[in-house]
Amino acid sequence: MSNTCLDRMPSWLHWLCGAFTSACEATEQVCLGWEEICTSSLDVCTLWGSACSGLVPDWAMTCLWDNQPDHTITQQLTDGIRFLDLGTCLTNNNTEIVMCHGNGVTRATGIPLDSVLTQIVQFVQANPYEVLTIEFNEYDGNVTILSSMVVEKVLQYFTLSSGQSLIYSRTGLGETWPTLRDMILANQRVMLFMSDMYYSLPDPKPVWANEKDTWKLDGFSYSSDDTKPSQLNQSYYDWCTQGPAKDGSFVLWQQIDINLAILEADIVQSVKQGQVPELCIGPLAVQTNSAMLDALASFCYTRWPYWFRVRVNDYWQGDLFKVVNQFNDMNVARVKAGDTITPY
Repeated sequence: MSNTCLDRMPSWLHWLCGAFTSACEATEQVCLGWEEICTSSLDVCTLWGSACSGLVPDWAMTCLWDNQPDHTITQQLTDGIRFLDLGTCLTNNNTEIVMCHGNGVTRATGIPLDSVLTQIVQFVQANPYEVLTIEFNEYDGNVTILSSMVVEKVLQYFTLSSGQSLIYSRTGLGETWPTLRDMILANQRVMLFMSDMYYSLPDPKPVWANEKDTWKLDGFSYSSDDTKPSQLNQSYYDWCTQGPAKDGSFVLWQQIDINLAILEADIVQSVKQGQVPELCIGPLAVQTNSAMLDALASFCYTRWPYWFRVRVNDYWQGDLFKVVNQFNDMNVARVKAGDTITPY
């Protein structure tokens, strides 16, 4: 049992309170796997607070918290990950940035951004022929304050003592994207994208910041309600069948995001059926990261001009790197054939 609920995740689990309460009120046969929670109190918000935090199982705390458990940023980079999606939140009276997922009462907070950037810079400097892409995506907090602090951190960590920046800068939308060779020779081996936080960056906006939605479409935009592998599989087949619109209304860059949502309605339904709710994404990764990912890659990759990234949870379980290599080979072949990378 864990007694660290409030200290470790003071807000994120609050959204579950209504789910457990409504389920326990609905029937007396709903609490398999949650006997202590349901019999102790219907006020689950209080139960998950400091007074009753000892009733929260350790396994629930762990699997709700991590999506790449026991794999630090350094480990991920060493293993071959070359794209990092960084969600950030303000804490400590808007004086500190930490990693997080979600927003408001549904957010989970993690390690400081300083720790993540330190690991990235150490890897980049120790590996002079490696190129990374970083995306500041999801965020929570005052976006004006947050965006200014992100700029400060980026400049602090990615500026060498000589004054040179490790980040590749593009001067305009129409500028040709660099090759890996260009970035390595210039020793500007980090490409940085931002979500709509970009529009809150202080003016003049830094030339190294690329607004992500200008160039690509997140898979989450059409799969956010998928909670089962079969649903996610269907969403991608439906989307990839469309292909790019002839009028240019679709951004050409696409990405496969193998992420499944954990929704309140599904938790309620599981508990009502006398089942332990699916709260861990690790077992789901086993179902999605091999045969399903292979099939999606084979079906989808020929139907869009370029693939920007492939993202999975528990990446070491499955065929992530095989699929990424397949997509990289296709992208390179299309560039060599003279295809354009930019939608402009």
